[in-house]
Amino acid sequence: MAIPQHHSGPPAQARAISRPGSQPADIIELIMADHRRIRRLCQALDDAARWSGSSGPGWMPAHVWQRLAGLLEAHTRAEEEICYLPMYRGHPHAAERRREAAADHDDIREAISEARLQRAGSRLWWVAVSAVPAITIEHLDHEERGPLAASLPRLAMRQRRELGRQYAGFVTAWTLDAAGPPGNHYRSAT
Repeated sequence: MAIPQHHSGPPAQARAISRPGSQPADIIELIMADHRRIRRLCQALDDAARWSGSSGPGWMPAHVWQRLAGLLEAHTRAEEEICYLPMYRGHPHAAERRREAAADHDDIREAISEARLQRAGSRLWWVAVSAVPAITIEHLDHEERGPLAASLPRLAMRQRRELGRQYAGFVTAWTLDAAGPPGNHYRSAT
């Protein structure tokens, strides 16, 4: 099944921080904004699943799932590439904490990959899709109570804004790469 990918330029997050004369957004603000979007999409997926009929080209859960999966892939990669080193720097068990966080991300990406192997709406697709919100929400809660609350606020605002600029650039590049060449507005849901 082909799912329309409505792509109209860089994500709102990147557009919002690249206004001329404005300062880049704080990395904490960007991560928390992603976390709120992820939570809303998890809830929207649950809502769409309860109210949708049989699957087909316009099936809402598949559309919501595509958005959630894309956001999670960009978000997890950006955190690992941009945030984890400064986030855990100075922590007595920094390497272990980074490995634990990356392992959570790997679990999320594994479930996303499994869902892509299945026909949207099938029982196996739902098994893989249903695992993602549970893993993700637990990870977000842990991250917000732990490293986001303890580590990043200790950085100077200049550093936080520089990380925000890098993060937004990474997410923009990832999103554009995932969309493929211009004019490629459809991606298989399987």
